[in-house]
Amino acid sequence: RERSSPSLQKIVLSHAGADDDLLPAMISLVQNRTGQRFPPLAVLIYGSQINKQALCQVASAMPDNSSVSFHHGLYSVKLGKVMRRTFAQRISSQIEQGIEEVDLSGYGMEDEHAEECASLLEGDHCRIKAVTMFDNSLHSRAATRLARALVSNSTLQALSLAENSISASGFISMATVLVQSNVSLQWLDFTDNPIFGSSAVDSTVDSTEVLGHLGLLVSRSCGLQFLGLANTGLGEEECSVLSEAFSANTGSITMIGLSRNAIGDRGATILSRGIERNTILHSLTLTENGIGEEGTAAIARCVKSREQSGSPLRCVWMSGNKADSSLFYGCMVDAGFSIAGILLAMKMYC
Repeated sequence: RERSSPSLQKIVLSHAGADDDLLPAMISLVQNRTGQRFPPLAVLIYGSQINKQALCQVASAMPDNSSVSFHHGLYSVKLGKVMRRTFAQRISSQIEQGIEEVDLSGYGMEDEHAEECASLLEGDHCRIKAVTMFDNSLHSRAATRLARALVSNSTLQALSLAENSISASGFISMATVLVQSNVSLQWLDFTDNPIFGSSAVDSTVDSTEVLGHLGLLVSRSCGLQFLGLANTGLGEEECSVLSEAFSANTGSITMIGLSRNAIGDRGATILSRGIERNTILHSLTLTENGIGEEGTAAIARCVKSREQSGSPLRCVWMSGNKADSSLFYGCMVDAGFSIAGILLAMKMYC
């Protein structure tokens, strides 16, 4: 009935199931309107169990001035060529509106989209303070471009790049900019990226180079307060670098997430020595790291020493390890920077 209606501008399907007749009907509708003098058509699909590949067929049939969006839970995904055409417009519009938080999680982003976003972050009128890009398809190329954008951006405080495919070279690019430039970023999350150790997939970068940049990022006072490195391939070697960097007591990091790595007893013991000499770090997570009684005892001694020295650790979280960690305590503080505390500090430091 609405196939040729000039007044139709939006179709909303809420929990519409997966009827096989539904998508062909939608494709027929949008194709019939192509090339005719109709207003832009938006197709919004909320919480429906429709195959994304099938939705791409709808997206490819849409006229240039139309769009298809798929919304499910926390995710909002624009599909196919329509996404590539409208992505920059979406972010640009939010910048023009003075929006301070942009959530692009699970958005199907690729490196080209991150590069568009980086260009917009460099603009004089950008007031965005927090950007989340986790659960996308971003690589080191995207991280490198976003790092360059930080040099000229004076407002961005929080950036989450978790759950992507960023390797060592992307981490190095970001660390280099943070250490060498006066940037505003205070919250950086690399959780679930293959950066270090056996999980690293970047054969173009020597391991000593990435370790050197890790040490610099933690030991320099660059304004960074939170660093998320959960499930990034950390092991004993990386713990030695972190321990030395924390021992210097010259950095700015107050919270660090190290969960779901391969730290073990020896790594925890090494790490505890550096944290014991530090007075700046106040919160860390070491959950699911294969830490037994030896490592747990070392962290316990560190906690006690810090408390006696007058610079206590506010939070130490070690659940999911081999030894009983019931003595550890604290709540995640200073999660901040909004987007619901960056989704409550990625569910409490990942």
